[in-house]
Amino acid sequence: MLPNVLSGKYNWPMNPRAMPMALGRRGGQARARNLPAAERRRIAALGGAARRRSLQAARRLAANFVYAAAVRELRPPPAVKRMKTFSGQLPDLSNRD
Repeated sequence: MLPNVLSGKYNWPMNPRAMPMALGRRGGQARARNLPAAERRRIAALGGAARRRSLQAARRLAANFVYAAAVRELRPPPAVKRMKTFSGQLPDLSNRD
């Protein structure tokens, strides 16, 4: 029996998270069967409220990034500091005849 188990014929690629997820789902369903309906409703409401807060936070974060990008575009370009000496050609004057 052992050689058959170790052969490639019976080794399937497995998602390492699949088994704990399946076992957790079974445990959650068994717990839900033992809870009264009011308690299940309360737990579901807590989960829904947490999801709503998470989605609102994600929307606020996205809006903040859009606002920051708009402010960055409206900001005037940085002022050029006066230079006492300059060696080399000026970039704007180099192609004039």
